[in-house]
Amino acid sequence: MQTNLGRRWSRRILAATVLTGGVLAGRGFTQSPLPGMAPASPEPTLVDSKSKDYGVRPVAYIYDNVAITRADLAEFLIARGGYEKVELLVNKMIIEEEAKRKGITVTTQEMEAAFAADLQISNPPIRKEDFINLILPKYNKTYYEWMEDVVRPRLILGKMCVDRIKVGDDDLKKIFEREYGEKRVVKIIIWPKGDQRTVVDQVWDKIRKSESEFDRVARSQANPSLASTAGEIKPIARFQISDDKDKIVEKMAFALNEGEVSQVFETNQGLMVMKVVQKVPADAKVKFDDVKERLRKEAYEVKQGAEIPLMFAELAKKANVKVLLNGPPSQWRFDKSARELAEDVIRQQTPQPATAAPVQPAAAQQPISPPSK
Repeated sequence: MQTNLGRRWSRRILAATVLTGGVLAGRGFTQSPLPGMAPASPEPTLVDSKSKDYGVRPVAYIYDNVAITRADLAEFLIARGGYEKVELLVNKMIIEEEAKRKGITVTTQEMEAAFAADLQISNPPIRKEDFINLILPKYNKTYYEWMEDVVRPRLILGKMCVDRIKVGDDDLKKIFEREYGEKRVVKIIIWPKGDQRTVVDQVWDKIRKSESEFDRVARSQANPSLASTAGEIKPIARFQISDDKDKIVEKMAFALNEGEVSQVFETNQGLMVMKVVQKVPADAKVKFDDVKERLRKEAYEVKQGAEIPLMFAELAKKANVKVLLNGPPSQWRFDKSARELAEDVIRQQTPQPATAAPVQPAAAQQPISPPSK
């Protein structure tokens, strides 16, 4: 039961769900950002991964001539959680490969225009710097990641879906009715599904007969947001709810008269009882023809948002993905690393003899074997 604004933002974030330290600088360390300032997130230096010398290209030097290569960095990151990014990379590559086959491209200008349009959805619009500093941290993404992992895939998949999306006048009329038609102000109470017998036998008869009892139970329900408003939610409109099981909420709202309390019915959220507080008449000042083109654009977005995950599911099935990278390091590796670290600390704290014992050649050292299972 999202608002129109919430639904539109959900469609923008959909692609994110489809694709599910200090840095050395010169001779010292980079400064930490001042309190209240977001750290800069410049675009990374990218190299064609298919180039012959890709793995040996340096990302840093130590001792002036010892290179730390891209291959070193890759293994370092994989060992420390790289497997968590495999699915994102695989999904991204599926989309990019299919786009290449279909001749579909997305320009930087298109990405920036789409991002700017996304910022205008909110009322008032969100500033770019606020989105970067306040919203992106909630998704644990940088601006670069958002553009590459959310905006770009959404635009590519959107172009792939064009021929599958048809918008008719019936679609426009439903959106018009949802936005400008009759609405119902209601109060709801939700209980866990397992409480049905208690609700039916002990609670429902009392709350349907007493307004004060309904409000008392509504204020004491488990959902804190509903409890804080005595169960009152934003007005319900026709064609607002898309989930088949929750359409009963909309149906019930328009079947009751003001002041009436519904029977107990089941939704995805749990058992629900509804009371209609007020009937809100349609907005007669808005004419269908005056907003028709805007509604057409919105209807297209709605259908595109529903089509994108279906399109991607087809692509993923066609790609026949086989992930070979193992998961997190085993407990044995954690224990071994901790033991070696502790031994190293002890060695540094223990005074060394004047004459050190000869060092055994690396080839003569016996490797440590993991314990047998």
